[in-house]
Amino acid sequence: MIKKISAILIALTMSAMTFASCSLKKDSSSSETESTVDTSSAAEDIDEETEEETTVEPSFIVDGKKIDTENYVMCTIDGEDIDFDMFRYYYYYTLSTYTSTYGMTLDDIQTTENGFQMFMEDVVTSIKQEMVAKKLAKENGIELDEEDMKTIDEQIETAKSNYESTEAYLDDLKAAYLTEDLYREMLELAQLYTKVNDTLFTNEGKYATKKDEFREIVKDTSIYCREVHVMIPYFSQVELDDSTAESYDSLSLSEKASAKQSAYSNLNDEQVEEAKEKAKQVAEEVLKKAKDGEDFNKLIEEYGWDIGLEDPTNGYYFNKDTTGFPESIVTGAFALEENEISSEVITDSTYGYFIIKRLPVELDYVNQNIDDMIYSYDTPALSKLYQETMDAMTVTYCDNWDKIAADSIT
Repeated sequence: MIKKISAILIALTMSAMTFASCSLKKDSSSSETESTVDTSSAAEDIDEETEEETTVEPSFIVDGKKIDTENYVMCTIDGEDIDFDMFRYYYYYTLSTYTSTYGMTLDDIQTTENGFQMFMEDVVTSIKQEMVAKKLAKENGIELDEEDMKTIDEQIETAKSNYESTEAYLDDLKAAYLTEDLYREMLELAQLYTKVNDTLFTNEGKYATKKDEFREIVKDTSIYCREVHVMIPYFSQVELDDSTAESYDSLSLSEKASAKQSAYSNLNDEQVEEAKEKAKQVAEEVLKKAKDGEDFNKLIEEYGWDIGLEDPTNGYYFNKDTTGFPESIVTGAFALEENEISSEVITDSTYGYFIIKRLPVELDYVNQNIDDMIYSYDTPALSKLYQETMDAMTVTYCDNWDKIAADSIT
């Protein structure tokens, strides 16, 4: 049952977190990469934990004494009071992140040197990240209107409709460390984030690069680049077991890569080195063919393992500050002239081997995808603005803050 609530809420919460990290926005018609949080898996992680555990009543205990949490302010961030209910939600949200990312339980955290202190700092940081949208909205006169509130009402009614009774709905909220009021507040925050993002960071908003300016930027080969490559991963030349090999030819490229990666993960150190050497030999062969003038796109189709280049027509567009690409590709591509192919195989310790070709930027393509490309181009500046906004926030703590222990909050 918990999935009905948390899948909705976590996705909304993580939308703001995606803004916080200023991840690349996917270009629907290009091969630009993205580095976003998988909200579905995040929701599932929390769902699994919540379903396995018995829901406990919220409580705050300090030095063995139970504190009355009604209207209790845990901390004040940038002038806004964070009550116990909100803090508790982020406390367990951050804990779930520690568990899914690092495999750490609360016991692990408190037995690590300064572990619980750092954990509590991360809880506060999580709240600060969510509050950036509020701060930017206030500074720029952005508010939720009647239409926004109607949308939120509809979201709540939709969530309720998934349950047989109001009691079941409230029980699920409690299991997700939420109250009705907090659930609404989180939905309002997500709606505000969307409005801030749409108003300030897209469609030639206050912090967005203007379209005419961007059209000039992409013409500067020292700033912007278009690239395609043949990627030969370390795992690409691994032998498969008979049962997998039998159906291999019928698999999609993604499925083939998954099968190869699985086999590669089972190799010993010596076998790994052998696989890397075989992959390098293939990469050298491809490089020679490219230098001999063979069609580069056909080489990608025949030898390449990059799923984003199954159709290499558009290729990748990026600037030197773009996140989500291997640094070796960015550096290698900018070192080339347009229509030039790398003179040697490029090695990346994570992805394997690359033969890259730099292409001229297509202005027709840019005009068709300009909004998403501007968003990607602006990402580093937006990330800096976001961090500066967070850093400027002042935090004051409740009198009991230094007494809070790992078992204080349930």
